[in-house]
Amino acid sequence: MIRAALDGRHDAAPSCWPDDGGRLLLQGRLVRTVLRLARLGALVDVGLGLLVLWLLLPVTGIDARLLWPVGLSAGALVQLVDAHLSLRGPTERLARPAVRWRFVVHSVLAGLMFAGIAVTLFPAVDSDRRHLLAVIASGVVPVGAMLGAPLRWGGVAWTLITSAGMLLGVLQLDGLVRDVTVPLIVVMDVLVLTTLGAISRSVRQRLQAELEARRDRDALDLLLRDFERHADDWLWESDAQGRLRRLPARMAQSLGVSDAGLLIGRRLTELLRDADGIDALARHLSEPLPFRALELHLPSRHLLQTARQRWLLGGVPVLDAVGRILSWRGVVRDVTLLHEQSRELRRLAHTDVLTGLANRHVLQRRCAEAVARCRLAATSTTASPGAGPDALLPLTLCLIDLDHFKEVNDTLGHAAGDRLLCEIARRLSACIAGFGDPRSLVLARLGGDEFALLIDRPHGVDERDRLLAAMLEALRAAWSQEGLAIEVRASLGAASWEPPHEETDRLFQDADLALYEAKAAGRDTVRVSDAPMRARLMRRHGLIRDLGQLLTAPDGEHLLAGRMTLHYQPQFALGSGHLVGAEALLRWQHPLRGWISPAEFVPLAEENGLIVRLGEWVLHRACQEAAGWPTPLRLAVNLSAVQLRGDGLVDMVRSALAGAGLPADRLELEITETALMQDSRRAREQLRALRALGVSIALDDFGTGHSSLAQLAALPVDLLKIDRSFVAGLGAAGERSAQAEAIVGLIVQLGRTTGMGTLAEGVETAAQREALRACGCELMQGHLSGRAVESAELVRRMGAHAGAAPLSLPA
Repeated sequence: MIRAALDGRHDAAPSCWPDDGGRLLLQGRLVRTVLRLARLGALVDVGLGLLVLWLLLPVTGIDARLLWPVGLSAGALVQLVDAHLSLRGPTERLARPAVRWRFVVHSVLAGLMFAGIAVTLFPAVDSDRRHLLAVIASGVVPVGAMLGAPLRWGGVAWTLITSAGMLLGVLQLDGLVRDVTVPLIVVMDVLVLTTLGAISRSVRQRLQAELEARRDRDALDLLLRDFERHADDWLWESDAQGRLRRLPARMAQSLGVSDAGLLIGRRLTELLRDADGIDALARHLSEPLPFRALELHLPSRHLLQTARQRWLLGGVPVLDAVGRILSWRGVVRDVTLLHEQSRELRRLAHTDVLTGLANRHVLQRRCAEAVARCRLAATSTTASPGAGPDALLPLTLCLIDLDHFKEVNDTLGHAAGDRLLCEIARRLSACIAGFGDPRSLVLARLGGDEFALLIDRPHGVDERDRLLAAMLEALRAAWSQEGLAIEVRASLGAASWEPPHEETDRLFQDADLALYEAKAAGRDTVRVSDAPMRARLMRRHGLIRDLGQLLTAPDGEHLLAGRMTLHYQPQFALGSGHLVGAEALLRWQHPLRGWISPAEFVPLAEENGLIVRLGEWVLHRACQEAAGWPTPLRLAVNLSAVQLRGDGLVDMVRSALAGAGLPADRLELEITETALMQDSRRAREQLRALRALGVSIALDDFGTGHSSLAQLAALPVDLLKIDRSFVAGLGAAGERSAQAEAIVGLIVQLGRTTGMGTLAEGVETAAQREALRACGCELMQGHLSGRAVESAELVRRMGAHAGAAPLSLPA
């Protein structure tokens, strides 16, 4: 317990620095404070010892009792020397317990000397000297205690020992002096001991606060040095007149000076006198108000640096009690690189990186501004812009799409494709250079191989057409790459602004529609949007929308989209005339447009991803209706190429058969020859899986594709359907009939050789029927035997003819 007290750990306030180094530093500073006071106390003790010796020597003479004052002076001298030598050492050494032990021992010895003086000399002297000794002792006890108070136990030891000696000395006296002095000594001791704890805690807390403040300053200095070394901001400090006191090395280097110390003491305004904005800085430094983000443009101090430096400078004044400026502290940020990056980002945001042309964002913005301007001009004038053959067009947008650009990337690589795009940009830029003010022409790359041109000024139709033709011609020149001459072709679609155009998107839609029409016309051509083209577009979009509504409606009926139904084209045996099957044909009756041909809406379904859902609806509906026929006729259903390439075809057929309860051998799936040739390996896999279900396969429109006999033999096909183009020539006069009969005869012979049946499509005359019989064709279908009818009508006819419907000649 005593050792802990001497180490100063028992009653010291806890430090916020938990490491041993911080605690030792605190103890060392505490001991240093005590030793500094101890030197003064030792000098006082030397003087008191000599004073007591001077008072007592005339009374006692040379006596053994004089050893107490002599010992007090001698011990004080030793303590003085010890304290002086200890203070010369480092603070960490003062934290050692031995130093504190020596101080406590010196305090105990000094206390014993004073106690000996009181015990041995109080009774032996006269009242005057006794009074002087009492006054000395009364002052020495609290003063000595206060000097040892920082270590507390040194002061406690001094107080208890000296007070005990005084009590023993006073108790040897008689009368009133003893009765009054003893209680006073006790009260004084209580007060002194109580005060010792408060002083000890106060000193320790102050030293700890100083230590923590010092550490905070060190940490702050470290952070500031690290900040100045690595951060983008620089800290500066000046006096009231603007003379620098603090300047980072990097800031000095930016000013062209290698040593920052050379700039200390110079005015900040003098160093930055060449900067744009220096007058504003001087004005700010003369006013006692903070400022921030003051932009200065400085000339470059480095040979490799061409652009002017840009600094953002801020400062805060340090004021005295009356508001006068004492100094300035502030921050400088070099934003030169940030400014350059921002400018580059702005350029990239408006420029196509590959070609250097404007990008989609710029084109859309310019187009929106131009459309808004044209719309405002149209509402402010009574005449309609574009009225009359010679009227000027206020605005034209042209979309340009390279033809077969993907082949360049696939054969020569993407690097060559990028070089071709740069060449296209160069040609187009050179082409439009001679057509008026270049600021009114916005040539942009939209992405990939898509370009666009905006003519943002009034122009005539002839000028527009000449410019579009010139661009098309400029792109036709062959491009040489790696010894190859690559033909460059493009399709162009243009749309000019007209009063009905209310939004920018409408102009883009019309130009895109014209581009679509140019591609459909064979590419390498120009199309300009007009009213009929827009009408076709509206019809196209309406059909796609209505078709999607029908596919989500129950039973294929919708109030606004109309009704989808299945009609069945009967199929007859040429030999017996019996009805053997029927082909399901999809029909769409629209409430506004009437009957819509499958040749129109089926390609739309294929282009927009609706064909799979449409085919699934047809298959399920046909199987359900065929399952209710009184005669088990064969049902023929067409499959699209998209369905054949998909993964869910087999599961869809299996589900349709199971849901309708239709035997698989009654279902015949028709595939076009072209669809089979797109991916013959995948087609063979799908057809074999379908054949495994028990359904039969028919090859539709046979003879119009490009399949070889080897490919045909490898396909699991049961029936060849002779295309109507060959049947149409049968029964005609002259060479055409003989040629058609020869072709049909070869197809029939091929079917027999490969084990496939044959069916002729589009039979419309009795002569064609007889020619097919002569060729050996087995089945037929066409208008000769009746048009396609709905399932209910087909059922009625089957009931009327009891399953055998003889072929009848037209009247």
